[in-house]
Amino acid sequence: MDWIEEIERGRTVHLEAGETAFRQGNPVYAVFRVKSGRVRLTRTLENGATLALHTARAGDTFAEAAVSADAYHCDAVADVRSELVAFPIQHLRERLSSDPQTALSFAMFMASQVRTLRARLELRNIRSAKERLLAWLELNGAGVPLSVPTDQPWTEVAADIGLTREALYRALADLSRAGAIRRENGRTILLREQ
Repeated sequence: MDWIEEIERGRTVHLEAGETAFRQGNPVYAVFRVKSGRVRLTRTLENGATLALHTARAGDTFAEAAVSADAYHCDAVADVRSELVAFPIQHLRERLSSDPQTALSFAMFMASQVRTLRARLELRNIRSAKERLLAWLELNGAGVPLSVPTDQPWTEVAADIGLTREALYRALADLSRAGAIRRENGRTILLREQ
């Protein structure tokens, strides 16, 4: 059982595409799990630029940092119609303080988040757009041969891995021509030896 399942049921929140669960600077009121849809977390910098932080999909939780904050540090905007479960922050904080098993589950979950973030940072250190994209596909792939569902726009993948949209599309085309990947039925399949 994961930490969020140990918390009493939250309330359901329905968002249409473009609607927000919260905005940067809003007071913290909940941690969320995506039941369906997709929510993009972005932060607006002082110079007006927008930084893509994360895309939460069905089964993912987000805003866990709210446990130790008074205000949200980013915007949470639905990319598509989405259904979320909001777990009230006060209840979550009380549960983490009083239940060692829930606190341990939360700590283990956060450790896995750190591992994921480190992998994402390492991806950005790969200079070649093709190699960076291949590494992202390998990290996100499953099965034999490895395949990745294409359930998010490639422009979002580009932002996630620090490439321009044009560089990502060139890398996709080059990898397809070289026989390293095949795109079919909403999936990208890795064909090179792993």
